[in-house]
Amino acid sequence: MSVSEQKTFQLHITLYPMPDGMYVATCAEVPSCQILRQNKEHAYTDARKYVMQFLREREAEGRPFEVPEIREVEFRI
Repeated sequence: MSVSEQKTFQLHITLYPMPDGMYVATCAEVPSCQILRQNKEHAYTDARKYVMQFLREREAEGRPFEVPEIREVEFRI
């Protein structure tokens, strides 16, 4: 795929601190992405790698990725 044919996706990676000091990184648009690492930067980096591999595999399988709708909701408690 040439540079002019490449697609760009704007996705979201969320980082959650765990009580034991570990971090979980998730990608809202790729629900299978759940990465647990010892620090925030490793979690973020590995989540990016996971999503990139996911997108490449989808493309290779002829299953183009469509960004799902994500809505922001406000809750009052």
